[in-house]
Amino acid sequence: MHNKSTDLPENARALIVRTDRIGDVVLSLPVFTSIARAFPKWRVTALTRDYTRGLFSGRGDVDDIISFDSGSSHIPWGVFFKLLKKIKDQEFDVAIVLYSNFSVALLLAMARIPVRIGPATKLAQLFLTYRITQRRSKGERHEADHNLDLLAPLNIPPVKQASIARPDNAKNIFIKQSGRPLVGIHPGCGGSSPNWPETYYSDLIQEISASGVDVAVTGADHEREMVERIVGRSGCKPQIYIGSDKIEELIGALALLDVFVGPSTGPLHIASALGVPVVGIYSPILVCLPQRWGPRGKNDTAITPPGVPVCHRCVGDKCPHWDCMEKIGVKRVKGAILSRIKSPVNL
Repeated sequence: MHNKSTDLPENARALIVRTDRIGDVVLSLPVFTSIARAFPKWRVTALTRDYTRGLFSGRGDVDDIISFDSGSSHIPWGVFFKLLKKIKDQEFDVAIVLYSNFSVALLLAMARIPVRIGPATKLAQLFLTYRITQRRSKGERHEADHNLDLLAPLNIPPVKQASIARPDNAKNIFIKQSGRPLVGIHPGCGGSSPNWPETYYSDLIQEISASGVDVAVTGADHEREMVERIVGRSGCKPQIYIGSDKIEELIGALALLDVFVGPSTGPLHIASALGVPVVGIYSPILVCLPQRWGPRGKNDTAITPPGVPVCHRCVGDKCPHWDCMEKIGVKRVKGAILSRIKSPVNL
């Protein structure tokens, strides 16, 4: 850690950086809330990718958004210097990098932001003035807490729960019938962890539909075929939502649900931040456990395979517990869903 003062003006200009995926960005939102409560006169700008920009739109704790087009968390050289000029022009007093990489840390150093805080990560840490040692790969602490730890040099009290305001323009995405709860089932995930079998999702749709509950199945455009297979096997006719590129529309769709169920993925964290009760389905891989990536709402729960030890990576059928995700029974997930529905249903 460099010996540099963090004394900042009352109306400091702060740049908060998170450039990876949707779930990661949602779990960074408590940082913005914490700063706004501690220093309401600060001007706070988010630096993120174009595809996650909508998560910051309309927030009272974000004054401005700078975004760039990239297929990864790294800043492409084609936009690097244009972005550098934009950041230099704003004369930020402090930057907090919530998940660092070389291109992001270099950008902030070249922009001459005097206070640059971030995790002590590989070469990127050389460009920071405050380096916070973290052990994220151990999976012992929640990702949101790792983000909040980076506020320590500024003595900012943490606000732990992410929140997203429910939009007013989402009424036509799903049809909601009076007296019938709407459960959203999102079977897709990014592939970083084993998922529940597709046939189990089909059986869940069937079981939930038979309980006097309406079902909506959601997915991204590249998951369309998977969604159609799962729905087809179920023999039911749930509502289907295939997301567009507009994350605001996805937020609107998820806000209409009474319960959300799915694996560890961005939409799960959006639903939780909206206050929708969440049932998460998680693998026993150490870096993917709910302790680090689980939903944090007061009505949320995360389910892992019973009787299966924590592992460091999935080795497929070489593992004596393969396929451990099949050990999470449909009735167990159904029970967790129905216990979170306020309206009477056929248990």
